[in-house]
Amino acid sequence: MDDFSLIDAGWIPVDRRGVRVEVGIRDALVHAQEIDGLALDDPLEAVAILRQVLLPVLLEACGVLRTDDDWAQRWDVGVFDGERITEYLTARADQFSLFSTERPFAQVAGLHTAKNETRPVSLLVPRLAAGNSVPLFSSRTESDPPRLSPAAAARALLAAHCWDTAAIKTGVVGDPQVKGGKTTGNHTGPLGQLGVVVPLGETLFHTLMLNLPILPAGRRPDDRPQWASEAPAGPRWMIRPPRGLLDLLTWQSRRIRLIPQEDPTVPGGISVRQVVLAAGDRLLGSVHHLEPHTAWRQVDKPKAGQPPVRPVRHQSGRAAWRGFEALLATVPTPGEKVSAPKLLSQAAGLREDGILPADLALRVLTVGVQYGTQSAVIDEVTVDEIPLPVTALLRDSEVRRVVLAVADQAESLRVAANRLGDTLREAAGAGEKLPWDKGQRLGDMLVHNFTPTVRRLLAGLARHPQDAAKAELAWKVIARQVIWETVDPLLSTAGPRAFLGPHPDELFGARLAVAETSLRRTLNDVLGRDADNRRDLAAA
Repeated sequence: MDDFSLIDAGWIPVDRRGVRVEVGIRDALVHAQEIDGLALDDPLEAVAILRQVLLPVLLEACGVLRTDDDWAQRWDVGVFDGERITEYLTARADQFSLFSTERPFAQVAGLHTAKNETRPVSLLVPRLAAGNSVPLFSSRTESDPPRLSPAAAARALLAAHCWDTAAIKTGVVGDPQVKGGKTTGNHTGPLGQLGVVVPLGETLFHTLMLNLPILPAGRRPDDRPQWASEAPAGPRWMIRPPRGLLDLLTWQSRRIRLIPQEDPTVPGGISVRQVVLAAGDRLLGSVHHLEPHTAWRQVDKPKAGQPPVRPVRHQSGRAAWRGFEALLATVPTPGEKVSAPKLLSQAAGLREDGILPADLALRVLTVGVQYGTQSAVIDEVTVDEIPLPVTALLRDSEVRRVVLAVADQAESLRVAANRLGDTLREAAGAGEKLPWDKGQRLGDMLVHNFTPTVRRLLAGLARHPQDAAKAELAWKVIARQVIWETVDPLLSTAGPRAFLGPHPDELFGARLAVAETSLRRTLNDVLGRDADNRRDLAAA
């Protein structure tokens, strides 16, 4: 059976000059300046490839950046050192073999259970039926696993190391922690507890550069990626702190073996339908001093032995722009309990030093996972991508003030819209307020309708940061239009009971006029008078 080399075989989907192709590691890095970016449908796999492969190879082959000047020099060159990358990958070709019998990439050779049992490869792919999950939206069951190509299997393998569930894992021969044929107490993959934030640039080269942390202290001698460890991984796993950034990025949270089979029905003649998946290494202690891809929030009263901070996770159904408080907290400030992801704080410093241009086409990808029962299933993957003006990362910039003001005003208007809905509900005799976790609240509809406007505002500020004041006025005018477009249908269809309400004798009781008057007052308080905004915008 032919092997599959991750160095040269196509397995990383990218957008190259508008065409989607699959490339190997060498091509992705050497020609990163010609690639628009990763082109994966699954954001979990995209983040896994970036963290588990591309960034560590780049750090190993081209060296760790220790100063802003080091970073600027590499940025200005505009390409990665293809000779060093090729030399590194050539010397380690056997370490990037997906189906090696001695050291398969990110796997354990010969991993097996006492009864040589295997599981369907769908166990690695959350969107596919596996185990006892009912395949409501899938025509497959566990007895009929899908055929994954070697490329798809490699991507799923890496994603599992990052995001796998915390369910009971199969016990394997050689694991001293196995009890009754299984291993319990497993945590989710290390990224499962984070709100991942990935800065994106105009090309893959820019994206990789924006994700390369500057390490003033350099690299610890024992910090290395998983494929460069002195001995191949075995079934025995450990509970330990990471040795450094490379160790953390390539953390092996599971012990896995892909089982390839000859398959003439698929291109290349090899497919993967079965897998062995067992418990892997568990992180000990906090990683906030190393982790570059999440924001952190201070814990007011941490328990004994617990870290003073916890990662900021993304909320389901919440657009990324509503979390600007965490994304823009790039400079430590007394009393501020949130700090931005290290990479955004680093970008702020590079912009302040004039290394990053003010009109940089910066975007951020936010990815998070919501787990279900005892974190044994994945309920939802939260993903969003928004433009982010790089000038907004600076503490005293006008762009930052405007962006934060827009998010704050939108939140105030969301609350006002919910209050309007509750008042009309009470006026119509519908009883108590709509519970926050049931039904569709008017404020949530409003925020959804705000999102296209906010995206346009952010994109405009990225291109023209000098127009921040004008952009804020335009936002106030359009936001008022959007809120009336959202609430007018509800006001227009209010029934006769809503005009007088359940208590007609009360001066400010729940009724249609009171609800509308309250909303108008809030609009003026939050956005200012519409006539004044339009006049100032015309004069700007």
